[in-house]
Amino acid sequence: MKILVLYEELALYLINGFNVAAEKNNWEILIISKKINSVAPFKFDSVHENITIKEREAFSEEQLLSLVKEFKPDLVFLGGWIHKPYLKIVKSLNVKTVIAFDNQWKGTLRQILGCLYFKLNLKKYISNAFVAGQKQFDFAKHLGFSESTITKGLYCCDFSLFSSYSKLKTQKDSTIPKRFLYVGRYAHEKGIEDLWKAFIQMQTENPSDWELWCLGKGSMSPVDHPKIKHFGFLQPNEMANIIKDTGVFVLPSLFEPWGVVVHEYAAAGFPILCSNEVGAIDSFLVENSNGFTFTAGNVEQLKQKLNKFTLMPNADLVLMSQKSFELASKLTPEIWADKLMRIINL
Repeated sequence: MKILVLYEELALYLINGFNVAAEKNNWEILIISKKINSVAPFKFDSVHENITIKEREAFSEEQLLSLVKEFKPDLVFLGGWIHKPYLKIVKSLNVKTVIAFDNQWKGTLRQILGCLYFKLNLKKYISNAFVAGQKQFDFAKHLGFSESTITKGLYCCDFSLFSSYSKLKTQKDSTIPKRFLYVGRYAHEKGIEDLWKAFIQMQTENPSDWELWCLGKGSMSPVDHPKIKHFGFLQPNEMANIIKDTGVFVLPSLFEPWGVVVHEYAAAGFPILCSNEVGAIDSFLVENSNGFTFTAGNVEQLKQKLNKFTLMPNADLVLMSQKSFELASKLTPEIWADKLMRIINL
């Protein structure tokens, strides 16, 4: 079986899934994607020998099409539908194609018109949809896919790595460190400004031992505060010391179609705090069980939820940690590979 993957920005979690699929099924996989994003420069050090990765910028459209036809794929895994050269490739191949996307269904006029265009011009070339969660499942139905041809669970973290980090908690006598953790780009849509504001207000009104540690980089300048620390971008396998010394994961995004990082830190055994715009909360956050949500952009609500964590007994935080791990365990790269196999066999 030969799988052609046409993708935008390649991420480690996708590679992990295809690594398992290539090993388990002896598939040959050709991945074509954009150059690595300099804001999140992930290193793909462990790629299965059956997987070849090509940067699409190195080819003209004609060369790309020639490369694909020479490969002779049995299945196309198409990441979204915004890149026209990818769509030309799909239309030129008479093979089964599954579209993968994380767009949430909002019911906007733009989405309604987009669905009409998709059904008239693209749907006949694409048989299946592999989507992130329920909101994406709803979008796929509006695009014209029947429920039987839609599969949830598109994004899966490196469960082996992050679940190994969860053991660091038990080595500390089950004491959750008094530090919030943010991991993501320093960008407005991530809501990091709101997080800084809320945390500083909380510390001003109700001073505590809690700190906020932030990992990432971007166009936004880090805020300066004695209890907020900045660590820049780290590779996932460099996170052990950070994870060992932090206690509650926070993702305050104003816009977040999914957010694999939520799965990662649930697997690492973190209580979770997310805005209601984070798609991954549908799968990895149960309100009042392993964490809390707040209305995106509402700094006051965010401050209240941060403060709520600081007042919780350690035993309750430990229970939340355990629940996060249970939720994260429902999707692993092995399960992901099985989902893709089922799509192929449909």
